[in-house]
Amino acid sequence: MKIDQQYLKDLLIAFEDTDGPDTMLDDLATASFNSDDPVFIFHMRLLYDNGLIVRVDGKAGFGHEMSRALGEGVSYYWIDTPLRLTARGHDFIADLRQQEVWQTIKTNFKDEGISTLMGLSKSLAMGFAKKKVKDLTGLDID
Repeated sequence: MKIDQQYLKDLLIAFEDTDGPDTMLDDLATASFNSDDPVFIFHMRLLYDNGLIVRVDGKAGFGHEMSRALGEGVSYYWIDTPLRLTARGHDFIADLRQQEVWQTIKTNFKDEGISTLMGLSKSLAMGFAKKKVKDLTGLDID
């Protein structure tokens, strides 16, 4: 399955837009995400793998568990556990929310992996910020 950059961005925004410090599966469902959709599970795994979301209780995983009954195949189920965006997750979505950053990524880097997207978005955000500072003050920031 390929990364859908818009879906990834929308999922991060859904985490950020919750009312409290924690995000529950119901909060994501309210934001129109279906927890049984393989696309949702795939993108949640990416967020977790890259340290963008964690469980509030500090345990591993994000609540999507696997079980194997004797003589049966593998099945998955959800444990509705509080999750949160990490500082890294907040930084990533803050960078993606910048219009210039998002447009540049969509136009020039549409097939990149998530770790590359994270690095690119940070570099682009810093570059645009330095340009803005120079425009406002005339000073170069290095």
